[in-house]
Amino acid sequence: EAIRTRRSIRDYQQRPVARALIEEVIQDAACAPPPFSGQVPWTFTVIEGGARIAALGARAKAYAKEHRPSGAGWDWVDNADFKVFWNAPVVVIISGRVEDCCRAGQNLMLSAYARGLGTCWVGAPMLWLQQKTTKTELGIADDIAPAAVLCVGYPNSAPAPPAAARPVIQWPAPQTPPQS
Repeated sequence: EAIRTRRSIRDYQQRPVARALIEEVIQDAACAPPPFSGQVPWTFTVIEGGARIAALGARAKAYAKEHRPSGAGWDWVDNADFKVFWNAPVVVIISGRVEDCCRAGQNLMLSAYARGLGTCWVGAPMLWLQQKTTKTELGIADDIAPAAVLCVGYPNSAPAPPAAARPVIQWPAPQTPPQS
């Protein structure tokens, strides 16, 4: 049910989320399967406080506007109303290998939803988060890379579910190996 009803939240109540609740959600995120038994493939960095998060979001947006790559998908940097972190009271950055962080991020979103919290996976700050000075400021080690950023908080509102299109499913026929 959670997989089918969870939505990306872009409108948060301005109330803090208890650290114990965030820690529970992160513990669930860390239950995602690691690539090898016993390995700890990720680090979670938690940023709290609406004003601090808004200021970091403004810096991330300014950096992206100044350093944006050419091509489509960067119009948001010119939108004065766009908020990188959607006014969330908590942001969780998961650092490590992308595939590992994605597994943990999915668990985090579902765990938060089960506890009455909303989440939104955001890509807007990624260009800024890759910078050494940003990583140092946020306490992210040099040898790992931020790979997933999630806004967390109590939803003010949630969007209606979109019309779900059926995914494309392919069943390739077995190929006969070439004869030598």
